[in-house]
This record gives sequence, C-alpha cells and structure tokens, in this order.
Amino acid sequence: MGKLNSVTREGGTGTRAVPAMVLLVDDQAMVAEALRRLLSDKPEIDFHFCSDPIEAVGAANEIKPTVILQDWVMPSIAGIDLLHLFRSNPGTMETPIIVLSSEENPETKSQAFAAGANDYLIKIPDKTELVARIQYHSKAYQHRTQRDEAFRTLRESQQKLADSNLALISLNKRLEETHEKLNASLRTAEQRTREAVRLTELMDALQSCQTVEEGYSIAGTTLPHILSTRAGSLCMTRASRDLVEAVASWGEKCATERAFMPEACWALRRGRTHVFDDPNSPLRCGHVDRSSKSSYVCVPLAAQGETLGILYLECILDAQDAFAEPAELGRQAAAAGERISLALANLRLRDVLRTQSIRDPLTGLFNRRYMEETLSREIQRAIRNKEQVALLMVDIDHFKQFNDTFGHQAGDALLREFGALLNQRTRGQDVACRFGGEEFALILAGASMEAATKRAELLCESTRQLSVVHSGQTLGRVSLSVGISAFPMHGTNAEELLKIADQALYRAKNEGRDRVAVAAQT
Repeated sequence: MGKLNSVTREGGTGTRAVPAMVLLVDDQAMVAEALRRLLSDKPEIDFHFCSDPIEAVGAANEIKPTVILQDWVMPSIAGIDLLHLFRSNPGTMETPIIVLSSEENPETKSQAFAAGANDYLIKIPDKTELVARIQYHSKAYQHRTQRDEAFRTLRESQQKLADSNLALISLNKRLEETHEKLNASLRTAEQRTREAVRLTELMDALQSCQTVEEGYSIAGTTLPHILSTRAGSLCMTRASRDLVEAVASWGEKCATERAFMPEACWALRRGRTHVFDDPNSPLRCGHVDRSSKSSYVCVPLAAQGETLGILYLECILDAQDAFAEPAELGRQAAAAGERISLALANLRLRDVLRTQSIRDPLTGLFNRRYMEETLSREIQRAIRNKEQVALLMVDIDHFKQFNDTFGHQAGDALLREFGALLNQRTRGQDVACRFGGEEFALILAGASMEAATKRAELLCESTRQLSVVHSGQTLGRVSLSVGISAFPMHGTNAEELLKIADQALYRAKNEGRDRVAVAAQT
C-alpha cells in the first residue's frame, strides 16, 4: 500500500463537496483496511490513509482533513511527537485529532490530551462510535472555521464602516448606532461561542468518565463556570422512578430540596424547560423553598426516550438587586441540558453493559471470565511485590440433591443467599466469583496459605449456620467443600492454580465433604 491512499466512492471525490475529510496515520495497513471497511457505507466521509508518519504532516497539508486519526505507537516516531508536529504545523494546528491506541490506560490518555489530542479511542473502535465521533469533531471543526471566517469578514466590515465615517460626517450618528449593534452582536456571538467551547470541553470530559458518579462530580464542578447562575443542582431520577435526588450542588443556600417526588417539579410534569420569574405565579415547583425570593429555571434532562432528571439553576442578581434575565439563563441551561443528558445516558448505558459483562445475574458476584482475568492480574502484581495469592474453590455440597428435593427455584434462592454471604465475608481487595453452577471461587490477594485456610474454615462455619427460606419454607442444612491453592507454591499462572485448587476441592468431596482441603506443595 502506498504512503498516501484515498478511498474513492462512486462518482469520485473530486466532483462533490465532502463534509468529513478523514486522514488516518498508521503504520499498519490492516488497521487502515479495517477502518476503511467500517466507513465504506458512509459516503459523507472521505477516507485517506498515510502509512509513513514522517510524511503525515505533508499529507495533511495536501488533503486538508477535517479529522485526523493517529496511531499512538509507531516504530518510526512516538505518537506524542507526531501530535506535537501536527500542532506546530499551521495547516493542522486546529484540526481535531483522535488518538487510536490499543491501551486503555488513564496515564496514556492524559499524555495524549495534554499534547493536544481532541479524543481517544481504543482500536479497532466500534463502528457507530467511530462514525459519531468523526462526524462530531468534523462538524465542530468546520463550524469553527466558518465562524472564524465570519469574524474576519465582520471585522473587515467594521473597518470599512470606520473609514467611511470620516467622509460621511452627516451620517455619523447612524453609523455609530450601526457600529454599536454590530459590536453587541459580536459580543453575543463571542459569548455563545465561549459557551459552546466550554460545553464541548464538558462533553469531552464526560465522555472520558469511567462511572456515572464521576460524571456527576465533573458536571457539578464545571457547570457553575459555564452557566450564569449563582446556585444550582443536578438532580437525577432513581431507577425506581419514584424519587429525584440531588447528585451535585453548588452555590450558597441552594433553594431546592435534596430529594423530592417527580411530580413536585413543573419541568418534569410538562416535559419542557420551566422558567419561574414571578413571585406571585402559582407555578412554583414544590421542591423549591417557598421562602426563597430567587427566580429559577428547571430544565428536564431526557435522552433516548428516558427522563433522567432535572437541572435546577437560580438566577444571578444584577446591580439593582433584581435577577438577571431568566430567559437567557433558560437558553443556556437548555443547551447544557441537552448535551449533559446524552452524556449521562451514555455513561449509564456503559455502566449497565459493563456490569452485565462481568457480573453473574443470579448472585451478583463476578463471573468466571472476570475471575480468570483478575487471577492473572493478581499473580502479576504478586510477582512484582513478592507477595502471595491464595485461591479458594468452593462447592455447595449435595446441590443436585437439594434441587431435586426442593425445586430449582429453591436452588436459585440458596445460590443468591450464599452469594450474599460470600460478599459479606470478603475484604475490599478480595474477589468473589461464581465459577459455574454451584461452584464458586474466592481470590485472596496477599494472603498466606495459613490465612486462606482460616478464612475457608470460617466460611464453612458461617455456611453451616446459613438459614434459607423459600416460599415460607426453611430449607435444609447447607455445607461446603473447599479446595485451596496458592501462588507461588502451587503454580506460577492462573491455569495451574485453578487446576490444583480444583483437585484439592475434589479431594475434599471424596473425603466426605463439609471440609477444607489444602493442595500439596509442588
């Protein structure tokens, strides 16, 4: 493949305007081919590929991309150095750059963003997310370019008006009025541009969050600097839909309640922004303190057909001790609410998908795949820190007989109760997992064989005292068989520890069950 290749669509690329011009810089041709296929059904995206990062700046100057996709690890140049080259080049100084990396590493992300990256994706990215981010950054770049051109045109127009003013004394007053109007429009445009830039920065930050709680914290810290408000709260609806709670607040004496029913807010009732600027109006929200004299705005947060909560904002007092325009605050809040809603909805969805991928739905414990990954990771950590790692393989005795006697629903109830017990008996650094069926695993980081044996015996004793009730019926006595292996005396990798712990578990079962068996040292 050549060093600069263009994807040509039907009709060619030279006879029509392409909204999104994408340049990929990557030394791997197969990555380019994969991305080309992802974008092949998107005629609005023109895809170019440069395989030599040394020639990437020249290629960018030639095709003038609206988005650059850049690999982070390349043999001929470091990703951060290539970023610096792009940012020092006048032709790509402002071009959005999305870093593609195989590392999900916060430190790497931090370096990329500090060097001037606009976004960060794990390759090969999901098609929908890749297309959305390309279109988002491309449109933002084009809009910014158009805006700058408009500002240049406007400034040139102002200069011409100023020159004309010297020759047209009789029209001085009218020109001054026109000039003031233009300045006012420019200030408004600049203010809204600053708002848009800050909202874009907030969206970028929210998209980089790992959890919904982290997103709440960032939104609560950033919104006071974006919106013209003296106090406010980000209030989210519980999953049960019966309560709205403040998850982030700012300012002094915020007049909204920390928790309230959804029907207490007019914005949630009506499904649109509610502006309260008349103390005599009957449409004061029930969650706002009636003794408060503040004008306020409530903006409903909704995304993907779901109402997420509200953004509550109090207006700022002006010099005459009156509240500034609530309508203007409402406009700002609506723009912010639309973006925040989408970002928080995506974070919630990401949390749900992550939980589903690593959790067992019946017991709430981690699943087998997560356990195997965690065990390998803990072994590597133990090697670095010269520590031990213990593994407990746990089996509920006579579970099949239990199912045959009481039924599968009762068996599920037993598994849930035992999962809850296992969660209660684990430390913060321990990992409890459902291995499969009635078999469970417990990873004890930094635990010696003696400590692991003691923990296993305590778990067996707690299980003997476990009382499970299903459909009003108390189920029978429960006991455990436990097999224990440990790093490094029983193996140097996860596969060996699992195999040896499983052998010890079967020895415990063959010796009569309801006991702990420790693997022999190998």
